[in-house]
Amino acid sequence: MTELNFHQIAHELLKKEVEVVTLQGNFVGRLLDVGRDVIVLESRGRVRPRVLAIRIETIVAIFRVENLGPRGPFGFGPGDAGDSPEHEESSSSSSH
Repeated sequence: MTELNFHQIAHELLKKEVEVVTLQGNFVGRLLDVGRDVIVLESRGRVRPRVLAIRIETIVAIFRVENLGPRGPFGFGPGDAGDSPEHEESSSSSSH
């Protein structure tokens, strides 16, 4: 990937939640800015958001993170499990 292509892709991801894979680890947050040598990412810290500057030369990949909404302890969202019509039909048919 050339530098120009990276900048084009990164600009399309501005103001979106992204994951950045670097040689030093992975970072998740909102992409705030794309500079010539660095990108600026707002990452959620434990107490307050942190702003990170990541050198472009260390980036292996960058991609958008889909916001799936709140998840429970087992990865299910509200209404994902338990109350499906198939579940009710199978339980009512087994009572015959």
